[in-house]
Amino acid sequence: MKAKRVKVIVQYFASVREIVGQRQETIEVGKEINVLELLKLLANKHGDMFKQYIFDSTTGEPKAFLQFLVNEESISTLDGLKTILTENSKFAIIPPVGGG
Repeated sequence: MKAKRVKVIVQYFASVREIVGQRQETIEVGKEINVLELLKLLANKHGDMFKQYIFDSTTGEPKAFLQFLVNEESISTLDGLKTILTENSKFAIIPPVGGG
């Protein structure tokens, strides 16, 4: 039996949107993946600027100031970076936004 492909809708905001040059894209993967695996896949796809913005060069972990949402819920209230993305999950990367 052929493995089911999983589509995840990735939404980009503010600085991240400028880096990738789009508001949203659909990523298709071979299996359900977690948030950290998706971020690494996106870093490979979008290159060094994206990777440097998302990941801390010392720890290799995603930077703490970034917020990640799965289906409009913060991953901090779910299973953190291990949160599994399933078919048609919406994943959002939200940098801090200043203003006044």
